[in-house]
Amino acid sequence: MSGIRLAQVTDEPIDPGHLLALVSRPEAGAVTLFVGVVRDHDPQAAGDVVALDYTCHPSAPQRIGEIVEDVLATDDPQGHCAVAAVHRIGHLEVGDNAFVVAVSAPHRRLAFAVCERVVEQVKQQLPIWKQQFEADGSYRWSGL
Repeated sequence: MSGIRLAQVTDEPIDPGHLLALVSRPEAGAVTLFVGVVRDHDPQAAGDVVALDYTCHPSAPQRIGEIVEDVLATDDPQGHCAVAAVHRIGHLEVGDNAFVVAVSAPHRRLAFAVCERVVEQVKQQLPIWKQQFEADGSYRWSGL
């Protein structure tokens, strides 16, 4: 059985507790959670960030599952981990959850390693673009 409990791109708010519940299981002694939140600043912004719009390629919903599967094949070939990963699209305000990953494993080292790799690989490979709105009304695109 695949270790993927959920791999999704959604326009709905992400509940980290739901992802934790999906990966929780009796044999897992460690559960890690990454929550990427929209912040009010960015190194590329000239001023305060007030909102983001995430847009994705039509392949993104399938691609996120492939990315997680690739990480598991490389970093957890014995199949010890359970993973739930969700990236949000649409309009998000400062403080909204944009990207959440939960990983359970028998031990913390594996849970941390797989969680970090899923986060990094999704950020690098998932075809999602961000339009960042600033307080002065200007905006910038990134990830194009």
